[in-house]
Amino acid sequence: MKDNEHAIVSKWFYEFEDLARKLRLDSNLKSSISSAGSILSLAVRSGGKVLIFGNGGSAAEAQHFSAELVCRFRKDRRAIASIALTTDTSIITAQSNDSGFDSTFSRQIEALCRPGDVVIGLTTSDVGQDGHSKNIENAFRAAKDKGARTIGLFSERTKNLLPFVETAIVAPHSDTARVQEAHLTIIHLLCELIEETL
Repeated sequence: MKDNEHAIVSKWFYEFEDLARKLRLDSNLKSSISSAGSILSLAVRSGGKVLIFGNGGSAAEAQHFSAELVCRFRKDRRAIASIALTTDTSIITAQSNDSGFDSTFSRQIEALCRPGDVVIGLTTSDVGQDGHSKNIENAFRAAKDKGARTIGLFSERTKNLLPFVETAIVAPHSDTARVQEAHLTIIHLLCELIEETL
């Protein structure tokens, strides 16, 4: 391996190690993860379902999360009702084409969400005046209208979306890659907390 490549790899792992330290020491983060775990466990035990969404890399994380719930994480247990709202290309393209991308997730929540369900949105950024991530905000608004509980997996850059969720899990970083790595760890933690109650 060339010296510059070795330096890049070492720097990446150092930053990952620093992220893990921040996660471990962040008491507010641990408290919000615990709260989210309780919300999800109660919903699952009560027969509710989990609706998850995000854009880009967060869409992939949403699908990962949903797969862990429907199939399994660590334990062999009953399936958990979960839908990633990022997967049905016909719905996504029809709604975006007919009514705009801002309603991509909120329309699905309007159709699928019921009181007692949990709606989880992931983003590494925030909703902006330029319309960036407006579909995330609209989805949380729709979830509230449907009487669902809401959880956000956010970053240090997320400010405007905080009032739209019951529980905000804020990864202690602003870099997109680091936030996505934190979100994956948090997803696995939430799966662990849910499975412990089943």
